[in-house]
Amino acid sequence: MKQGSEKARYFTKHLFRAGLECPTKLFYKSQDYPENSKALPFIRHAVYNKKLLKSLVRSVHSEGVLVEGDSVRDSAARTGTYLMENRNITLFDPVFVHRRMMAKVPVLVKNGDQLTILHVQSKAFSSRKHQLLKPGGGIHSRWRKYLLDFAYQLYILKQEFPDFSLLPLLVLPDKSGAAHTDSLPALLNTSPGGSPSPAVPAPNQQLLAKLDVSTPVTMIWEDPSFAENHLPKRTFGESLGHLRDLYLQGTKVPPSTGYQCKGCEFNITDEQRSAGKKSGFRECWQPDSAASPDQKMNHVFELIGPGTRQLIEREVFYQHNINIDRQDIHSVASIAEDNGHITEKMRRALQIHKARGAEVPKEIMRASLRKELRRWQYPVHFLDFEAGNYAVPIRAGRPPYHLVVFQFSCHTLYKDGHWQHHQWIDRAENDYPNYELVRRLMQVPDINEGTIVQYSNFERNALKVIGRELRDEASMVPDSQWLLQWIDGVLRRNDSRHPNPPYLADLSRQVKHFYYNREMENSLSIKEVLQSVMSQSDFLKQKYSKPYSSQNFEHVIWWQADKDGKAKSPYAILKETGSDTVRRGAEAMFLYGKLIAGDLSMKEKSAYREALLRYCELDTLAMLMIVEHWKQQLNEVY
Repeated sequence: MKQGSEKARYFTKHLFRAGLECPTKLFYKSQDYPENSKALPFIRHAVYNKKLLKSLVRSVHSEGVLVEGDSVRDSAARTGTYLMENRNITLFDPVFVHRRMMAKVPVLVKNGDQLTILHVQSKAFSSRKHQLLKPGGGIHSRWRKYLLDFAYQLYILKQEFPDFSLLPLLVLPDKSGAAHTDSLPALLNTSPGGSPSPAVPAPNQQLLAKLDVSTPVTMIWEDPSFAENHLPKRTFGESLGHLRDLYLQGTKVPPSTGYQCKGCEFNITDEQRSAGKKSGFRECWQPDSAASPDQKMNHVFELIGPGTRQLIEREVFYQHNINIDRQDIHSVASIAEDNGHITEKMRRALQIHKARGAEVPKEIMRASLRKELRRWQYPVHFLDFEAGNYAVPIRAGRPPYHLVVFQFSCHTLYKDGHWQHHQWIDRAENDYPNYELVRRLMQVPDINEGTIVQYSNFERNALKVIGRELRDEASMVPDSQWLLQWIDGVLRRNDSRHPNPPYLADLSRQVKHFYYNREMENSLSIKEVLQSVMSQSDFLKQKYSKPYSSQNFEHVIWWQADKDGKAKSPYAILKETGSDTVRRGAEAMFLYGKLIAGDLSMKEKSAYREALLRYCELDTLAMLMIVEHWKQQLNEVY
């Protein structure tokens, strides 16, 4: 169905949800305002998971007919023809249109006068633990938006075909279920307009919870108290018409700003604003400055840590308006002179002081940082995993969203200052990736010596997951005891805050507790920390202004100046090294998901793997760079 040119002509469930969250969003949607680009990888990953689930649902309906039309109106007409001319029929992607509101459902099964509608969502559900309704009969808040989506779809259908009885089934990945088949995603047809996947064994349906939601949908449609609490008008139908008209007419409702705006998708990045994009978020909060891309907003939402809600409730919206005489706002001097942990409150205070124009320290390095770095034994292995969780698991016996670790990068730093890089990525040619990863890690030179460094506890936790799997499947994996022995040895290592080596050290904890520089803001992710460190470090500037070459890079200059003379983010430079670029973990998850789905050409697979290898290498190089700067500043020679 070709819908691109018809976008503004129809109201959809996504617009309905946006309008319920904030009616002003409908104006920004109608005018094609950009959304925050950082959210895009997560959206793509969620869409991919939904495609897997839809394909799994359809795999038991080999008789299904795909509704294909040249336009929304044509697809709706074809849907109507199929329903009226067939007593029993299964439709994929049937389309319904009512008063310029459009609905498309994944699967519809007609048996006589009854329509069974299967609506797929990717949010995990446990049939053993979760209930959609509270004991008193209300809808649990965590499921409300999904039920509202479905209620919208069903309402449009019912208006067009009032004589049919409806059986609405909400389909969710069931954490209590498990896959029956290995490599299940590769068996599913996720291509647009794809036919069912008949090779999928029916027992894999236990991955899906199919919930009759007739009661909550009726409540959404008809309960006055639900409308009073959750809808803009007295009835569901009036609410739909109201929000539809706002969107189609391009009406801008005066914004009601508050804490609910914190996650607004129209709060775009500085990079997007510098490129001349309009910020809907700024238009709501600062309409007079919305067109000034270089003007920093310093909203309290940008502060690190908790406490933002209380500021908003006191109508303090900008950092420079915060009263620094309050007892909970540390002075700059007290933070600099303190030798304990740099707390979240201290970081928050430094942000506030900087926003108010005060001079803050260029850099703070607590004595404990030197102490810990001196504990590290060489060689130092900077280790990073890339992993994904998918609604349809890749190994039998696993539930939805089971962790798959498909890649590692390791920069090994030796005492004389030289380093080596080692890597592995799953190529779907070997055993289960989680087990193959451990085998390949064990082959990294000197991995059992010295110190392993991670950024956060993700690598430790991933090895715990793999260890539990190996214990459960010990009889199926010939080398399980060997692998478990190695995993247990790594997990017995202490973090370097303890006096006794060997270590599995957490670099993110050291950053959080012992390090600050004035370029830091509200994020301690490795991407933001690296850029801030590079902007401070003459050593890194000198070293990485020279070409860097490795297995994945050829003559890349990692230190490049931005328009303000500060260091450009290496993750932005990464974008320039290849056409298929990964800059965030969610993008890596998405690309690997495409790889395991099995519908790519060899050229596409090669390009995706190269992109994943470049991204993962940069993550461990980032750790190495940060430590190189610290050692230089602390006069710690190799």
